[in-house]
Amino acid sequence: MKTILRRCKPQRELQQQDAESPLMIDESRFQASWCGKALDLTPAEFRLLKTLSLEPGKVFSREQLLNHLYDDYRVVTDRTIDSHIKNLRRKLESLDAEQSFIRAVYGVGYRWEADACRLV
Repeated sequence: MKTILRRCKPQRELQQQDAESPLMIDESRFQASWCGKALDLTPAEFRLLKTLSLEPGKVFSREQLLNHLYDDYRVVTDRTIDSHIKNLRRKLESLDAEQSFIRAVYGVGYRWEADACRLV
């Protein structure tokens, strides 16, 4: 039931991204790019990037991020998020080493840096 309700919930339209934004996310193709360079992401990393970048500056707890990543109720620890964040940071920084994309908020979770991306 939860899955059906989530599917019916209106999604933010990712095609309304700022034309000057360096981050482009194409949800229908499960592809993301930074400054025109394709990011080779796993499905979990893609969902994590999408979740964080849709609300720049908002702090997400590990539990909130897990809920966005895994909708099949698999048993994983909240530290799984740390591993995905580490891999996502590495991939993003390989394309733009000067940019800090994801910030850890001690004792709370993670947030996408508002300066890293401007999404509408």
